[in-house]
Amino acid sequence: MEQITLHRMTRELCHMLYRTWENDDSIYMDMNLYKTFVYDEEKVNKYFDSKQDSSRMLFAIMLDDRPIGELQLKQIDLKAKECTLSIHMQNDDAKGKGYGTRAEQLAIKYAFEELGMKAVNADTIRKNIRSQHVLEKVGFHFVTEDGDFRLYRIEAGDMFEKSCGAIVYTVEDGVIKYLLVEEMSGAHSFPKGHMEEGETEIETALREIKEETNLEVELDAEFRTSEQYTLSEKPGVTKQVVYFLAKYKGSSPCITRPDEVKALKSLKFEDAINTLEYDNKKEMLKKADSYLKSKEANIY
Repeated sequence: MEQITLHRMTRELCHMLYRTWENDDSIYMDMNLYKTFVYDEEKVNKYFDSKQDSSRMLFAIMLDDRPIGELQLKQIDLKAKECTLSIHMQNDDAKGKGYGTRAEQLAIKYAFEELGMKAVNADTIRKNIRSQHVLEKVGFHFVTEDGDFRLYRIEAGDMFEKSCGAIVYTVEDGVIKYLLVEEMSGAHSFPKGHMEEGETEIETALREIKEETNLEVELDAEFRTSEQYTLSEKPGVTKQVVYFLAKYKGSSPCITRPDEVKALKSLKFEDAINTLEYDNKKEMLKKADSYLKSKEANIY
C-alpha cells in the first residue's frame, strides 16, 4: 500500500527530486516566464542552500521511499504563531492521485501540533483551480484576492470540532428505556449537537437535547464518555463528541428537527444494543447501563 510521508529535505533528496523535475505551467500567469526545467547539479545545490534559514522548513514529499514533491512551511513567525505553506509536485505522474492532499494534511498537522502555530496561510494563482480545490479540501478558507493571487488561511480551531449530548433514558414500570435518534441516513445514535462559542459541555448537552427531542432532562455529569474521529467529509478535521447521562420523566420525546431526525425510539437495553449499528456506540451504551445498575439498583 502506497504511503505518503514528509521528510526534512536533505541535499541528497533534493537532487533525487530535481533530476526528474518538470516545471508546472499552471503556476504561471505570464507564460512568457515559463521555461522547461533542465537539471543542473550546481543550481540544485544553490537552491538547497538558499532554503536553509530559521524562518523556513523544507520537506520532501515521499511516496514510500522516493521523493515526489517538495513542501515548505515558510515565513515562520514564532511570535505571531503563523506560517505560510507552499507545495510543488515533481511532475504530472505525481498529480491527481491525492498525494498533494495528504502531504498538505500532514504539514498542517505538523504546523499546529509540533510548531505550535495558530494559523497557516497559503496562496495560489487564480488560474490554478486544482490547487485551490486541494486547499479548500484540506480545510483552508478563501480570504481575498490580491492581484493574480487567491489568498487562503486555516486556523488551529478549524481543525477541531466538538459536539456534546447525552445517553438519554427514562424508567417505565421499573424498566430502563434508552432514547435513540434515527438520523436521516438510517443510522442510530444519541441526542447531541455542535458546541457553540462560550458554552460549557453541560450547557451544550442540555440545549441540544431540548432542541432535538423537546425534553427537559436531569443531567448526570458524573458519567462522561467521549469518542473522537476524523471527519470523512472534512479530511484532516478531528471531531470529539462528549456524552453525559440524562434522565427524563413525565413527558414524551418529539421530533423538532424533521430535516435531521427521522425517528426517536425509546428501547429497552437489549433492543437498543441490537439497533445501534456501530460498536463504539454499543460500548458507550453498555458503559452507561452498567453505571446505572450500580448507582440505581433500587429501580430493578
